[in-house]
Amino acid sequence: MRPVLYACFAVSGAAALALELLWLRSASLLLGATAPTTALVLACYFAGLATGSLLGRRPAARPVRRYALLELGVAAGVVWSVALFHVLAGDGVAPWLAGGRGLVALLAATLPATVCLGATLPSVAQALATAPTVGRRGAVLYAVNTLGGAVGLAAAGFGLPAAIGVRASYAATAAASALAGAVALAVAPRARQVVAAVAASPARVRLRVVAGAAGALALGLEVLWTRLFAQVLHNSVYSFTALALVFLLAIAGGAGAAAVLLRRRPAASVAAGALVAAALGTVVGFRVFLAATDGLAYVGMRTGLAEYVARIVALAAATAGPTALASGVVLPALWAAWGERHNPGRPLGDLTAANAVGAALGSVAAGFVVVPTIGARGGLLLATVAYLVLADALAPARGPLRPLAWATLLAAVLATPLGAPLTHLRGPAETLRATLEGPGGTVTVVEGDGDLQLRLDNYYVLGGSAAAANERRMGLLPLLLHPAPRRVAFIGLATGITASAAPALGVAETTVVELVPEVAAAARAHFASWNGDLLERPGVRLVVDDGRRWLATTPARFDVVVSDLFIPWHAGAGSLYAREMYETVARRLAPGGLFCQWLPLYQLTREEFDTIARTFLAVFPAAGVWRDDFYPDRPVVGLVGQRDARPLDPTRLAERLAALPDWAHDPLLAIPRGLLMLHAGNLAGATDLLGTAPLNTDDRPRIEFLAPRLTRIGPAGDKDWFTGEALAAFYDALDARLASAPDPLVPATDDAAGARRAGTAMLRFALATARHDDAAAARLEAEVRAAVPDVILAAASGDADPLPAAQRTLHDLSAAQDAMRRRLESMEQQLGALGGTTP
Repeated sequence: MRPVLYACFAVSGAAALALELLWLRSASLLLGATAPTTALVLACYFAGLATGSLLGRRPAARPVRRYALLELGVAAGVVWSVALFHVLAGDGVAPWLAGGRGLVALLAATLPATVCLGATLPSVAQALATAPTVGRRGAVLYAVNTLGGAVGLAAAGFGLPAAIGVRASYAATAAASALAGAVALAVAPRARQVVAAVAASPARVRLRVVAGAAGALALGLEVLWTRLFAQVLHNSVYSFTALALVFLLAIAGGAGAAAVLLRRRPAASVAAGALVAAALGTVVGFRVFLAATDGLAYVGMRTGLAEYVARIVALAAATAGPTALASGVVLPALWAAWGERHNPGRPLGDLTAANAVGAALGSVAAGFVVVPTIGARGGLLLATVAYLVLADALAPARGPLRPLAWATLLAAVLATPLGAPLTHLRGPAETLRATLEGPGGTVTVVEGDGDLQLRLDNYYVLGGSAAAANERRMGLLPLLLHPAPRRVAFIGLATGITASAAPALGVAETTVVELVPEVAAAARAHFASWNGDLLERPGVRLVVDDGRRWLATTPARFDVVVSDLFIPWHAGAGSLYAREMYETVARRLAPGGLFCQWLPLYQLTREEFDTIARTFLAVFPAAGVWRDDFYPDRPVVGLVGQRDARPLDPTRLAERLAALPDWAHDPLLAIPRGLLMLHAGNLAGATDLLGTAPLNTDDRPRIEFLAPRLTRIGPAGDKDWFTGEALAAFYDALDARLASAPDPLVPATDDAAGARRAGTAMLRFALATARHDDAAAARLEAEVRAAVPDVILAAASGDADPLPAAQRTLHDLSAAQDAMRRRLESMEQQLGALGGTTP
């Protein structure tokens, strides 16, 4: 029976960890992809485990049967949670989830399954362990269950939701639990409880405290290590899965080591020694992390996803792994130290409950108290000290452990590099202006080469002063396409330069939604001169929330909604390109309203672009493609979806452009034909160009899992992004289809067509200049000059000699693009963004 139950318990672990990731995904869609949402899910998860552990410690005459029924209860709880999440995702429910009702909903969805999960360990232990062997046998069960959890985590984190769908992944999880329950039920008639007597321990309160504190430290350190790794990784779902996988494997290894150590050493000494080892591992691990990453240098993908994940696993194993390994020893050693007379399930239930409560509190405290107050580095030192205090409380009065603990404490205080950098500056030309640590990430303001940049987690550039014209154009263009916007919303603040287009055009009400509060603080304090004091203006409202969730909860309707650039491979960002997101936006548009989704083509392959474009068209069948720039290798385009589109009025457009204040002046948008140069074509009339790309939905989150697999970021080479000649050919194909399917927003005139083709010629001019093809560049320059001489003259207004001015303007544009290209090529290996915000 024993091998069968071990196998069932491994399957149970796989279902438990897969379920945790699926719940995190579902909750983020309901409550927002925010740090508080993650904290709530973890708190609910561990609260259920703790409750179940306490209930499961009661003795059972038929423990295997009880275990089997609990596994079947988990399966039923999974089905219940799916049904409840489906109801909560319905139209009109989102506003009800505000405030404390969101927590109530999460508890209702997760408690049935987690209570059953928490009771499984003490129940199965009653069948497989006696009181004297509870530490060793419990350790084996703990290891087996955790190894199964690693398998479940890998499945849910490495692509199962994209491969079969989120609902099908829930079904697979429920089926796994049901299978474990059915098999255990089949062997239950042969099982009996084994009871043996040992001396009772008088120190159980102390053991509960240590178990709870150890759980808090383990989960708190996982939060801190994840924060540190976020400073050097591209932070996709695969990155975080790889990190979590290392923690699980290390804990399983520690539990296995405990099973061996408890045969040879007293339980209290094993636990105290493990706590000292955890403290040492924390200090040494941080030192190794700084050295291995060369002071937080970017760890990019070189040849493929498998190689990248392997390097993450190796780095995490060498840095965070030793502490996780040591922490895996602690709980089994505490079980063994309990000293139960009759029921082996009692110490497992009692101490595991304390450990789970501590884990919930530790994860919340690390993210929302420790990091904002003393930072990740201070948090590591605090954890080190706490481990050593716990070790001192458990260590025998005589022996080497207590002196070793205090010697380690002194060494930790002296060796922990509290002054270690949290920002990797790219050379002596860069200067750190500000650092803000918060639950959502580490925000920095860095100055260098005449550019003030806003960065999140070191390598996610949210914007900068050098790209102010392009960033503001991302706000001006969609607002100018609407005849008279009065109420607009921007999803993503970043530097605030994009949203500053609204007050520049006299929009009465502007709402800007930003996920990370520290980003808003940096935009207010450091970028006010470029965003026109956006956040101080009376008509501007800042909302710190997840943009998708906020749109689902607000009753307001908007003339224009602008969605900023979001890096597609970032964990959670794929939901901002999902059909359900676009459907939410469509419900928030006023009659005649339009939505603009900006896309960083230098971070998208053609496959990803086709998927996003087809998903966009599924909700906005009248959609056009607009350029933000003419960069050959860093292009940004916008998909503009409309409701009741009205053609542009050139006269009214000219009046609005002329009224722009000096601080928002854009040379390209001096006259209406400059704006028409940015028009690329009607996407709705060119669906054949998108092939058979699948849709990106909440149930099939293809972008979130596809984008990281296609990404190549690092010194060994980059993926073929949707840029350069491929993009120019796409523009030509769009233009060719306009004759049969005109864009309803743009007048079907020769003037508009000429401006549009001049925009494509401008891109080809930049391409020719980049490859040093002087003949082609000269020919294309002449073509642009002939097609839009008024745009060039308007951009060079004030010059006495218009012909040299036109030529000089073109060359200045080319030189500016070339300089920008060189600067961006050196920026974070394709993670630079002209605008954008954290998902």
